[in-house]
Amino acid sequence: MTADAAQRLVTRLKADLTTAMRARNAAEVAVLRQLIAAVDNAQAVAVGDRHDTYVVHSFGDPAVEVPRRSLDEAALRRLIEDEIHIRRDAAATYRRLAQGAQAQALDDAITVLARYLTPAS
Repeated sequence: MTADAAQRLVTRLKADLTTAMRARNAAEVAVLRQLIAAVDNAQAVAVGDRHDTYVVHSFGDPAVEVPRRSLDEAALRRLIEDEIHIRRDAAATYRRLAQGAQAQALDDAITVLARYLTPAS
């Protein structure tokens, strides 16, 4: 696949977010926002020691723009699988603590996330 797989996924997520917001589905809205943030964080470039000295640039100066890392389909799949794994572990912990409602909420989040493991049709 092409290197803009992350952009296609984020576009799909934002469209689904708009739909969920219109449907007033707060749980799905939260999950979609979390996944968008996870993709955004995965694309972030490490700054290292580049912020040691602060340089003032004029507004709109392209010198301050840093290109984002491109993520391929495999990296996006791993990211979504990691998000599912985190929630699955938390749901298991909630079940051990007899907190069924919280575990069910995480199971519902996993269902939403699993939709994005397959390419959009």
